[in-house]
Amino acid sequence: MPKKDAKGTPYRSKIASIQEYSSFPQAEFTLPPEDIDLEPRDGFAKHTLVGLNLFLTKMAQQFPDVLGIRTEDPMLPSRRGVDPLVATERAMLEQAANTADIGVAEVTREDGTLAAKVTVRNKAGHKFPSGVAFRRAFVAFEVRDKLGQVLWASGRTNSTGVIVDENGEPVAGELWWTQDCKSRIDPAARAHQPHYQVITKQSQAQIYQEMAASPADVESPACGAHAKPEGPLTSSFLSICAKVKDNRLLPHGFLPLTARTEIASALGANAELAEDVAPVGTDGDPDYAEENESEGEDVLLYQVPLDEIGGEPAEIRATLYYQAIPPFFLQDRFCTAKGLDTQRLYYLAGKLDTAGGPIQSWKLKVGQTAKIAVPEASVP
Repeated sequence: MPKKDAKGTPYRSKIASIQEYSSFPQAEFTLPPEDIDLEPRDGFAKHTLVGLNLFLTKMAQQFPDVLGIRTEDPMLPSRRGVDPLVATERAMLEQAANTADIGVAEVTREDGTLAAKVTVRNKAGHKFPSGVAFRRAFVAFEVRDKLGQVLWASGRTNSTGVIVDENGEPVAGELWWTQDCKSRIDPAARAHQPHYQVITKQSQAQIYQEMAASPADVESPACGAHAKPEGPLTSSFLSICAKVKDNRLLPHGFLPLTARTEIASALGANAELAEDVAPVGTDGDPDYAEENESEGEDVLLYQVPLDEIGGEPAEIRATLYYQAIPPFFLQDRFCTAKGLDTQRLYYLAGKLDTAGGPIQSWKLKVGQTAKIAVPEASVP
């Protein structure tokens, strides 16, 4: 979160805007100013609450009539100033640019492998992504030749935002249903992209997300913080039974389990309050270790087999993307929810024009590295 304004001046503000004497001197029956006026604080950061759901904002811009949004005030026929939906888009793009950083370091080329270390750093004061569980962020790592052609990529997408492999096929977990919506695709497998520390294949992608399973189809399913996932994956809040994955980027300073447990106890709660916010499926990754205070980052290694590249690698680049309504979520809505609302969503999603804009191919760029040169092959 930004700690300085556009001029570089550190923010100073009060805790909240309340009924102080300095703000509402005309108010009656108040305490004297010295008892209700707050002193400005130093050393805090600004938090803009617009979110990153630019996909919905674009739907509102392109289909205001379908959504019942008034775009003109009948009392102000001559439009002046900035359209509120445009202002919202600008605020979202500004927030996206300040949400997370991504960097590449230690690029090596030896023993037939091109390797690079990618670091993703969370700049928000909470987990990223946050909010509803189906939101996700993912890393696109590309190796290109000197003409800019992609030779190898992890996290590439098609035009609808589906993450695909080198053959254009969806990677595991991208689609939950058959194309005709008649059946789930192997629901017992709960296919998804796990949390990676090392990526070596184009069918692997680092996706930061929270995933949950619905109850098993048994008489008395076990659900809760310590329940083992036994049912199929779900995108419905009403069906959440057990967590399958939660590798969302932790905020800097996220407390270790012992400290969270002490706080929970002080609040009169049991240990589950502390355990419920713990990462899931990240065992062995020091960036998510529960013994330490988090640095707010994730470091992963890409190892590209050079014999799989049909050309001479010249540069690499890593990009962090965000999806508020990813393809698997939309497909699950279309295949499970019937009625006018679903038909309306289907129309909006199918007709939304994303070409040439900030959500082209149904993904919003949060951060991107510069083009990093690949070391030349050593001469024996």
